[in-house]
Amino acid sequence: MPVNAPPEYYKAEQRFQSAKTKEDKILALEEMIRLMPRHHGSEKMHAELKSRLAKLKKETVAKRGTKTIGISKEGEAQVCIMGFTSSGKSTLLAQLTGAKPAISQHPYTTTKPEVGMIDYKGVKIQLVEIPSTFDPRHLSIARTADLIVLTLKDDEEQEMERLLKDNFIHTKYIFAHTFRENPDAIKDRIWASLGLIAVYTKKTNTAMALRAGSTVRDFAARIHKDFIKNFRFARIYRNGRIVQAGLNYVLEDGDAVELHMK
Repeated sequence: MPVNAPPEYYKAEQRFQSAKTKEDKILALEEMIRLMPRHHGSEKMHAELKSRLAKLKKETVAKRGTKTIGISKEGEAQVCIMGFTSSGKSTLLAQLTGAKPAISQHPYTTTKPEVGMIDYKGVKIQLVEIPSTFDPRHLSIARTADLIVLTLKDDEEQEMERLLKDNFIHTKYIFAHTFRENPDAIKDRIWASLGLIAVYTKKTNTAMALRAGSTVRDFAARIHKDFIKNFRFARIYRNGRIVQAGLNYVLEDGDAVELHMK
């Protein structure tokens, strides 16, 4: 059975063949694996690519004597802040989270990922600032994040998009003009772009982040699996109204939920 890989796969393959460093080869291989169709005829090729990738990563770790840098995800979502030097990344991190990264007029002040936590409607969202050196070890964080905020000081949209493309980063992103835009407005756009809703337990007013379109079933399952098995009904408190609902009732942002068991 033919593999039938898309044209983008062969472009990634060309990048792999022309790559000068192991880091660039790893990036290209990861892209090749992502783009390779998954069916019976491609199983052997997938196995070969993954084996080659594992070998390269092992060689890279041995050479550096350190593991790839990663930031453990905390809160309900992880958001990366990326931008060219002096684009306001550290300032935005400090404004949104209260973190205290080094802020200076000199370029490349940030040399390692800086982390802070947003409290939005009671929901915790982790922010990670990626240094403008764009070290491949740091960019790996952006590939697994839930969202990227690209900070701009001028009209740099195309350059930033090219940076993401050249490094095979396919994470959803938004732009932020940090020197023109209100930080609270950026925070609101981050929340909207994550596609989450904040739902609260009626008894303790504890916030829970759920995907938009989630149901009472999803809410109950997040608390305990037995809540679904023993479920009778739920009371939904919304904009001054009380609705009695079943497991398939769709929740909205700001709802407070009271579960009743058998």
